[in-house]
Amino acid sequence: MNWRTFAALTLAAAGALAAGCHHEDVWEPLAEQKIYVADKFFDVYAPDAKRALVIGYGGKIIETTDGGSSWAQIQSGTDLALYSIDFAKDKKTGWIVGQQGLILKTTDGGKTWAQQDAQPWLDSACKDPEERKLRPEDKPCQFAYLFAVSVIDENNVAAIGDKSIYIRSHDGGKSWEVRTLKFDESDMGADLQLAYEDPVLYDVQYLDANNGYIVGEFGKIYHTTDGGQTWGQQQESIMDDSVLDILDLPTLFDIEFTDSNHGIACGLDGRIATTDDGGNDWNFVANNVPEYIDPFYSATILPNGTRWVVGSSGQVVVAPPGKAFAKGNLGSEVYNWLRRVRFVDDKTGWLVGGFGLIMNTDDGGKTWYRRIG
Repeated sequence: MNWRTFAALTLAAAGALAAGCHHEDVWEPLAEQKIYVADKFFDVYAPDAKRALVIGYGGKIIETTDGGSSWAQIQSGTDLALYSIDFAKDKKTGWIVGQQGLILKTTDGGKTWAQQDAQPWLDSACKDPEERKLRPEDKPCQFAYLFAVSVIDENNVAAIGDKSIYIRSHDGGKSWEVRTLKFDESDMGADLQLAYEDPVLYDVQYLDANNGYIVGEFGKIYHTTDGGQTWGQQQESIMDDSVLDILDLPTLFDIEFTDSNHGIACGLDGRIATTDDGGNDWNFVANNVPEYIDPFYSATILPNGTRWVVGSSGQVVVAPPGKAFAKGNLGSEVYNWLRRVRFVDDKTGWLVGGFGLIMNTDDGGKTWYRRIG
């Protein structure tokens, strides 16, 4: 399922739930409410074992400082969906990206957020103010959705999104370079090239100032060694007997590396791919749960080597160090989609998703606690 379709469906569902429960009550604006079952949470950032920031639909940002026992709302200044959050190593400087090219920055650890403007136009022609004036009302110029952000340090940050949009700042977000990543697929016919161009990009991770990875539609895996000036492609190594054509590669929604060699990616059809050599060679690995054929949205590798992957319809698999994946146990049945899993260390982890779901663990995933939803 395309992320744009996924996002549209979840947002529509949230609106329907809100309308159905309204009756004669007057609700606060969604971005100011407490947590509802209609909430969709897309990401979580946890700087330590007790504190976590959760972001999601309707500009919602909530924070816990006691391991999830209580929560407070943080004003985002927007009602647009927030898709991704990341911080520099100082744990004070961070960015959020989201719907309609939204960029938010904090310099106080997430207590306050200010909007930044990169103008990532879906159509590059819209950079011209005159072009924007000429557009008909039913087809206006629009900003690309930004689905993921990676913070390298207090000054350097990159984000990606729809139509192969890649944006990068070297000055803390005061100015932004906006590009569309393009590649010459010379071995394809014209029709295939047209279908293959401008794939949606879903995740980005920089390991340091030079080395970064991006994944997206058509199983795309991009790698840079020069800070994003140039990008190479790695997805051909992921092809195996189950993939007859490169266009059959499943869309990848998440990528994570623990060091320069060991990485994991996941996506459509319950597929998981791993590498042990920095992406020179990627290989699909079995999730070993036959009924898990829906998308996986998020994967992570703990410092001790344990791997967790989560996704649609409550899909969870875990692989201890050196072992194969098996069905994960959250302590109770979860049927809604799980959007992000993140661990602070080998013990403390967070899981967020649809219907206001927030769960955490303090024993490496042996026990999960439902905090909301």
